[in-house]
Amino acid sequence: MQKIPINLAAPGMKLAKAVTRENGMTIMAEGMELTESLISRLEGMNIERITVQGHPVEMGGAGAGTHWGERRDRLDHLFRQYAEDKWMMRVKDRMRQYFQIKAAAQEAKMQALKQVESAGDDPDLSGGTNGNGGDGHENG
Repeated sequence: MQKIPINLAAPGMKLAKAVTRENGMTIMAEGMELTESLISRLEGMNIERITVQGHPVEMGGAGAGTHWGERRDRLDHLFRQYAEDKWMMRVKDRMRQYFQIKAAAQEAKMQALKQVESAGDDPDLSGGTNGNGGDGHENG
């Protein structure tokens, strides 16, 4: 099971945990398979992270050049005095996971913006004037 930012979710991934609102109301049940429309709905509900089955997203080096990646990389230095304290090491691991998710999300957002910008520069990629491929239908 892997917790990922919603903007790294892809159709075909299955939820390992139910997606709930802050008040505890279940939005999507465990085991549901994600589709483009479900991902869009989650984004529209401001859901930032989901937990999916397996480890479909390799986040080892994700976000290396981002603000969050820099924070993740500083953890070893910041926790250097607590190497023997198992509780502080658990805090460090949790922080590393959090920063890794945020860094991957930030990098994905930057890549998406670059794709949009490059598509806007290339008339063949930008489609018609309605911005959705020129066929009058929305994508996704």
